[in-house]
Amino acid sequence: MNTVCVAEPTLSSRAMLCSLSISMWSARKHDPDASQEIAQRHGAQADAGRYHKVLLPKEALAEVQKIVSNARQEHYFMTLPWDDNGYRVLPSAAYMVHTERMRELSNRFTPAVDALAREFGNLVEQAKVRLGGLFRPEDYPAPDEFRRKFSFETKVMPLPDAGDFRVTLGDEEKERIKRQITATVEASLQIASRDLWQRLYETVSHLAERLNAYKVTGTGVEHPFRDSVVANLVKLVDVLPKLNVTGDPELERVAGQVRASLLADPQGLRKSDSIRTETAKAANDLAAKMAAYMGCSLPESNVGRIM
Repeated sequence: MNTVCVAEPTLSSRAMLCSLSISMWSARKHDPDASQEIAQRHGAQADAGRYHKVLLPKEALAEVQKIVSNARQEHYFMTLPWDDNGYRVLPSAAYMVHTERMRELSNRFTPAVDALAREFGNLVEQAKVRLGGLFRPEDYPAPDEFRRKFSFETKVMPLPDAGDFRVTLGDEEKERIKRQITATVEASLQIASRDLWQRLYETVSHLAERLNAYKVTGTGVEHPFRDSVVANLVKLVDVLPKLNVTGDPELERVAGQVRASLLADPQGLRKSDSIRTETAKAANDLAAKMAAYMGCSLPESNVGRIM
C-alpha cells in the first residue's frame, strides 16, 4: 500500500502582505505671519508656537474623515504587524472579509469626496468671511487639483518564501540567504502572535475593569459601561481564528474560554449583580493568567499552558 504524504501548507499560502494607503487634504495651513504676530503680542520668541489655520469648517470634512478612520481601524483589526513600511500580514482566511470591508468603505469614500469637491468652491467663498484677514487664496488648491488630493487604495503582495528563492548564486550563499529569509519571517510572525495575545488580553482586561467599576446606587449608576465593552470582545474572538496564522492552539483554547465565560448580554450584566460579579471574576482570572503567560514569553505553540 502506498502512503501519500501531504505537504504542510507553506506560510506564503496561508497569509500575504497587505497595505492600506489613504490620502486626503488636511484643510490646515501654517500661517507664519499670524504666528509671528502672536509671538510679538505676547513678548514671546518666534519659535514659541505655530498658528495653524483651519481652512474649512470641521463639518465639511467630517464624513470623509469618519470613513478614513473606520477604514484604518478595520484594516488594523483584520491584519497583523509586519514591518514599518506600511505592510501588514493578512491571513488568507481573512482575505475575503477584509477585501469586502475595504471595498465597502472605498465605495463610501469616493462619493463623499465627490460631494465635497462639488461644494469646494462655495466653501472657499465662505472661508473669506470665516477667516477674515487670515484668508489667503493660495492656501487652497485649484478645484481640479483638489480632487486629486484624495485617494483610497489597498495593495497585496506575497510573503517572502525561502523555498521560492531562485536567484542564481553559489549553493552556500543561497542557503545562507534562505535561512535569513526564514528567520526574518519567523521573527515577524512571533510579533504578530504577540499582537493577537495582547489584543485579547487588553479587551478582556477592559471588560473586567468596567464590570468591577459598575455600581448601582440609590441615585443611579456610577461608572456605567457601553455595550461595546462586550461587543468588541465578541468581534475579536469571532475573527481571532482567521488571524491566528501561526495556528497557536493555546490562543485558540483561551479564546474558547472567553467565549464560554465572558460573552454575556450587556443588559443582563447591568440588571443582574450575580451575573456581573461572576463575569467580572472570570474576566479578572483570565486576564491575570494571560498576563502571567505573556510575561514568561509568548508561545511558539505548546510552550506551557495557562490553566
